[in-house]
Amino acid sequence: MVLFVFGLIFGSFFNVCIYRIPKNLSIFFPYSFCPNCKKPIKWYHNIPVISYMFLKGRCYYCSKKISIKYPIIELLTGILFVIFFLKFGLEKIYFFYIIIAGYLIILSAIDFETKEIPDILILILFIIGLIFCIVEINKINIFEGIISCITAGFLIFVLNFFSNEKIGEGDIKLMAGLALPAGFVLSVNIIFFSFILGGIFSFIFLFFNKNHKRQSVAFVPFIFLSFVLNVLML
Repeated sequence: MVLFVFGLIFGSFFNVCIYRIPKNLSIFFPYSFCPNCKKPIKWYHNIPVISYMFLKGRCYYCSKKISIKYPIIELLTGILFVIFFLKFGLEKIYFFYIIIAGYLIILSAIDFETKEIPDILILILFIIGLIFCIVEINKINIFEGIISCITAGFLIFVLNFFSNEKIGEGDIKLMAGLALPAGFVLSVNIIFFSFILGGIFSFIFLFFNKNHKRQSVAFVPFIFLSFVLNVLML
């Protein structure tokens, strides 16, 4: 229960990052505010999930509808905090997986909304990956991490080339950064499953939306889903 609550809190912070980073706003200042009326949100109106339900999904001041994505991300993060704990306990590997999963949640939501991945987040991912390799938190040393990074980045680059550049440059850099601490085996599995999941979704999407064949599909959410599935299958 405690971990679930912590997950909800972190999910709330992830929502702040998802909204502010693409707009080049500080993720710490000012305090949370309504995107519509810009009024500061009281702390008791900002309790993860509960406030959304209490306010019936609307801003207390201007009654503007609040996106359902906010409680979804909070609940998803809380659930992952618990599931990974049940899988690994409070070992150091738990914190590795939960940090990477949280990072991918942020990137997935941003990619879904903007179809872009901010370079600053990729840079931070590389820095985090290097730190994880140095301390070998995932039993991947710096040499193995660099090899995995180059291999995964090159593999996505080749797949992007043969898919008429439908993947995107940001996805190439993201997968390279993710492979740095994840290692060769996990990163290749992530790539494999993400393409399968992405292909299935794209087929279904195009089948039911035949008039939107040129509409691009965010790829990062499939990388995130593939990461979670692979971690749970370890």
